Order: sequence, then structure tokens, then C-alpha cells
Amino acid sequence: MTLASFFYCENCGAALDERARHCFSCGILLHVPTQETLLRKRYRILDQVGQGGFGAVYKAEDTWLNDRLVAIKDISLSKLTQQDRLAATDAFNREVLLLSGLTHPNLPHIYDHFTDAEHWYLVRDFIVGETLEEYVKTTHDGCLSLEEVLDIGLQLCEVLDYLHTREPPIIFRDLKPANVMRTPNGHLYLIDFGIARRFKPGQVKDTIPLGSPGYAAPEQYGRAQTTPRADIYSLGAMLHHLLTGNDPAQTPFRFASVQGQALALPDRLQPLLHQMVDMDANKRPVSVATVRQELAVMTDDSPPLGTTLSTYRGHRGLVLAAAWSPDGAYLASGASEGTMHVWEVATNGSAFIYHRPSRPFAWVWALAWSPDGTYLASGGDDRIVNVWHVEKEAPIIGLKPMLAYQGHSNWVNTVAWSFDGKWIASSSDDMTVQVWQRECVEPVNCVYRGHSRWVIAAAWSPDSTRIASGSNDALIHIWDVATRETILIYRGHRFGINALAWSPDGQRIVSCSWDNAVHVWEAITGKLLVTYSCHTRGVNAVAWSPDGTRIASASKDKTVQIWDAISGRTLCTYRGHSGWVYALAWSPDGTRIASGGNDKTIQIWQAC
Repeated sequence: MTLASFFYCENCGAALDERARHCFSCGILLHVPTQETLLRKRYRILDQVGQGGFGAVYKAEDTWLNDRLVAIKDISLSKLTQQDRLAATDAFNREVLLLSGLTHPNLPHIYDHFTDAEHWYLVRDFIVGETLEEYVKTTHDGCLSLEEVLDIGLQLCEVLDYLHTREPPIIFRDLKPANVMRTPNGHLYLIDFGIARRFKPGQVKDTIPLGSPGYAAPEQYGRAQTTPRADIYSLGAMLHHLLTGNDPAQTPFRFASVQGQALALPDRLQPLLHQMVDMDANKRPVSVATVRQELAVMTDDSPPLGTTLSTYRGHRGLVLAAAWSPDGAYLASGASEGTMHVWEVATNGSAFIYHRPSRPFAWVWALAWSPDGTYLASGGDDRIVNVWHVEKEAPIIGLKPMLAYQGHSNWVNTVAWSFDGKWIASSSDDMTVQVWQRECVEPVNCVYRGHSRWVIAAAWSPDSTRIASGSNDALIHIWDVATRETILIYRGHRFGINALAWSPDGQRIVSCSWDNAVHVWEAITGKLLVTYSCHTRGVNAVAWSPDGTRIASASKDKTVQIWDAISGRTLCTYRGHSGWVYALAWSPDGTRIASGGNDKTIQIWQAC
């Protein structure tokens, strides 16, 4: 005998046939899209993964973007009272308004939102994991280790500090374990911005009884204005809960000392938590940044700052390109004043060669060493790719002109050698990528014309059979070098592609854009694996570590950030530059990074 499939009504608990659209017991409309349905002719619903006060959350695939996994929040307006409809609509609009303008690695990204007659839909990142509330329940005593709690505190401080430093500041107002998602590797996301609000000084009536008992600050229940310090209270209550296992909802506004726990705790932790949950908001820490500094002192795991090893000066314009020689002994740099420098790294920055390209003041946008270190190729706004023979006769290094390739009709943005050293690919504002032999000075018939805008970036696959190219059309094309046929097109960036690179094993591709995002794609399918959103401005350059475990990204926000290629978690941040960072290169041994920008310097610093 075959048993019929059934599910339970979320409203009353009645067992229902899988084909039911109304609950026979309470009469509620059951809106459960089937897997065969494409919501809005785009989203394939896979499973229901959550249930909230006004609706459900679904796991879905975005069929327009290579079946990227997304989460769809469905707010069902049917059967709601007029008052509840207004509340649900307000919560939906608030979440869309706030999250659409925010970019941070601890916040989900909003991709889409739309409505129909009875539903509001919000499409965001699908986060693989569970809430902190669910995670804590898996522990034997309902509490976490000190190391884990400090890590949680630091991550939440980072995202709260980001929210509080917006203009005007954004107050989350409902920080609790149920509103924090945890991935299997421990990365956290704040979810549910339904009652978050922007802080406006003097807006006394902004406070109504919203928030979760035990975690909500006392001023959220009275007439006092809610400030960013309300989130500090909630964070303190949550950290206390995670350390002790005591749910603050059971004893609101009363917190026992954590020093009595079996854990060996830092001496300054109890005073900090006590201050964070003070009933008087004015007695709490002045900012969440202050809390983060205190927590960082108690742990050795906070992301470090990159350490400068040396700074090379000599360029008079923007440093636009940097490239290490394959043996790591030399560093080449190109700039907007039309010069190339080759620096000997061992002597801490002595320039062995200074050379102007084909015409004065031609911007040098691209540099690349041949795999054996014998040749150096350069490209820029003179439309020419120059190939130089590198002469390393002591005591001076020289560049002997070998050929000038003139197949492009506009600026050359990228030059890249095939891994066997026989071919060079160059991309240009003429909307082409051209592949030609090192010894050839005539245009060849391997010209890829698949893009509709300037081609800013191009990179060879490690097996030298494919090229990935990125354009100002916001698309990444993967194409076969032998046939020039397009294999895949990646869609996901909102603005033009600035740079891309294959992972050393050829399995992934990283790309960056003016949209502040860095994407990691599965090369063979185009599936989006990771989105890194920690930069606050456009990202100009990306580079893989030689072992393929880390990615460095350089930005207009004046930073270079190193992060885990699998989890997307920030490992360290370099803040040595005083302006935009354009050039980025990882040393062959993986220990150092070279970066350059509009402060006219090349800086070499320790990679984390």
C-alpha cells in the first residue's frame, strides 16, 4: 500500500494532502509553489525552508543566472487583517529600502523584489546554514566556547558598525540568535530587517514596543528615543546568552555574572558585558566600534592589518599595472606618465631600468612576464602591445625591444601569456580579444568579437585552451581559443568587469566590478560560488594566491583585502595606500603582495 504524501498547516497544525490549497480545518490559503512553477517566469522553487509571522521563505534557483541559489521571502497578504496587512507591508518595504542600499559580507544581498495581488516577494542570497538559535540547541548545555563567542561578537560588531556609520545611521533593533544565520564554516549574516530603522536625532516618537523580550533594550518599550546603543544592549544580551546558556527572555533586564561559569574568561569580559546591558543607554559603550576593540583585545583571531615591507617611489603618475617576474626577483610597474620600471626586490627597491613606451605619456595599463621570465609585454593607450626581451646581465638589467603588435584600433587594457609561453592575448577598447604569436607582428585571424562593449580583462585557462574575457557590458565570456566559439556567459555583475583571473587549478574564476562586488564562479558551469562584498567602492583588481586558497582584491576604497576563496571571509586588510588602488600582484612564493595606485607608489607587503 502506498501512503499519500502530506504536510502540516503552519497555522493550525492539521495534516493536509500535498495537493491541498486550503486548510480544511482553519480555512487558510496554502500558497506553496511547486517545483514545476517558475515564479515570475524566472525562479524555480525547490523547497520551503522557513516560516514567519506573515509568510514563508523558499529555497529557489534563478534560471536567468545559471540556476544560482536564492532565498525568496513570500509575504502572504491573504487572511491578514487590515492592521496586519499594513504591518506586513511596512516591514517588507523597510527591508527592501534598507538592504537594497547596503553592501557588507555579513548582510545578505537583495537581488529582486516584486508583488502580485496577494503576495510580496523579496529575493536575496540563499544562505546555507542555520540560525544561531538552532545552532545553540545542538550543544549539550546550550552555550558556546569562549573562542566561538568572541568570534561571533567580532563579526556582529563589524556589521553593526557598518550599519551605525551609514548616513543616517541604521539601527537593527532586533538582534537575537534567531535573526543571525550561521554557515557551516562559522560565517554570520544578519537577517530580518523588518523593524530596523534609520536614526534621526530628536525623533522622540520613533519608539514603539518592538523587539524581542530579553534582547530588546528597555528604551524600545518606553518613550525614549532608540539610538545605536540599543543594538549594543542586544549584542550584550546575546553574548551573555551564548556564554551562559541562560535565555534572557526568562529574566528580562537581569543578567547574572559570567565569571561564575566553568569557562576561563578574560578579566575584562564581565565588566564589558555589564556595561553593554546597562539600563541607562548613556552608560553603555559609546559605539559598537569600541566594543569591537575590547573584544579584539581578548582574542588573537581578529583579522590583522597587512604589514608594509617596502615602498617604491619613482613614478610621477598613477600606478596602473604591476607584475612579478616568475622567479620573484623583479617587479615591473607601469604608470600613467608613460613609464615602466623594473625593480630588483632583493635590494629593496633599486630601479634597474627606466624606459618610456612607444610614445611619451602613453598610459601603461597592462604588464605581463612570459612564463620563463625571458620576455615582458606591455600595453596601453597607444594601442600597441610591446614585447621586450629581458636582459639580466649584471650589474644592470635591460629591456631590448623585440616587437610591437599593432592589431588593435583602440586602447589595450590587458596582456596575458599562454602558460606554454607561445601566445599572447590582448584585450582592447576596440571590443576584441586578439591572440597572436610572440614572434608575429602582423594581425592574426584569432580575433574574438563576442562582446558588445570595451573588453577590459582577459585571462588564459591553465591548460591554454580557453580564455575568459570581461567587458564593460558586465558580462564574462568563456571561449575556445581554437574555434573562437563562446562556451559560457556569466551574468551577475551589475556594472562593467574590471579584472578577472583563473584559479591555479583552473576550476574557478574570480571577477571584480565597479559594483563593489567580487564574484567567484565555477569555471565549467558558470555557477556563482561566492560573492565577496566587503569593499565599499568599486573593485579594480583581483589576484589568486599561488596555492589557490586565498584571493586579494584592490579597490577605490583605498584598501587591498585578502579573503578565503571558499568561505569569502576576510583574512586581513591592507590600508597603506592614500588613494585608489589599481595594480595588484601576488608574489610567486605566496608570501608578499605588490599593490599600486593613484598615490604614485608601489608597496610590497606581507600576505596573510
